Amino acid sequence: MNFESCGVLPRVLNDLEAAKTELATSGAVIFEPIDCTEAGTRAFAQEMFGDRLRALPEGARVFEGGEHDITRVQATNQKTTPCHTDGFAYGDLYPDFMLLSCVKESEVGGESILVDGYKVLEALATDANLSWAARALREREIDQTETGMQTSLSPICMDNGKGRTMVRRTLEQRPAEKSKDPEKDQQMIDLWRESIDAASRFAPQFKLLPGQVVVVDNYRLMHGRQPYEDLNRMLWRVWVWTVDCLNVPDMPLASDTRYATARG
Repeated sequence: MNFESCGVLPRVLNDLEAAKTELATSGAVIFEPIDCTEAGTRAFAQEMFGDRLRALPEGARVFEGGEHDITRVQATNQKTTPCHTDGFAYGDLYPDFMLLSCVKESEVGGESILVDGYKVLEALATDANLSWAARALREREIDQTETGMQTSLSPICMDNGKGRTMVRRTLEQRPAEKSKDPEKDQQMIDLWRESIDAASRFAPQFKLLPGQVVVVDNYRLMHGRQPYEDLNRMLWRVWVWTVDCLNVPDMPLASDTRYATARG
């Protein structure tokens, strides 16, 4: 299976209309320059999405040690972050776009990686031996609930009913308790994860610099990053829900997990 064409290298643009077109076409774009503060990043999101916005919550700092991402229990700067979908603590109602703006980069390490989930799904579908998995990814409900967060029992690849396919790679995907064939479901999950990891090894790497923001279609692309050395590396993350999302969670929102805990 060839996943060499599944990586995405976002273009760097400084024209807003061109950036909107590029985002719609390739699923990601880097824009410069912006004010890379929390307020500045949210203000740019407002410019980027305009009246398409349905929710634009408070941003979250991204740095070693974390802040409000309450499931983090250990340092991560010396580890590769595998390509994943953001915001899955909100279950199926995860944000459809995300922004990362750079305050300070690490001179050594910290390169980002983007993998196009649509292309991974297409590669599976066109392989005679693996096409079953492409169908199963759209049909088989699995448990995608992050521990202690919002429940998600759904296919890995969903139709949002508005012309967008939602693909997801989370850290805790597993067969549902009521699965009729948990072994087959686990095989499907493993193949999906292995395919994304394979694609990430071929994907071009890029590093955000101060004054730059990357905007990512979180329904289509998965993102990861390389280990880094400078513990002062810091970015702002902003999650966005637009009119094209599945729905907006009926609960307080932030660009991290602080409000996404399950309620009894």
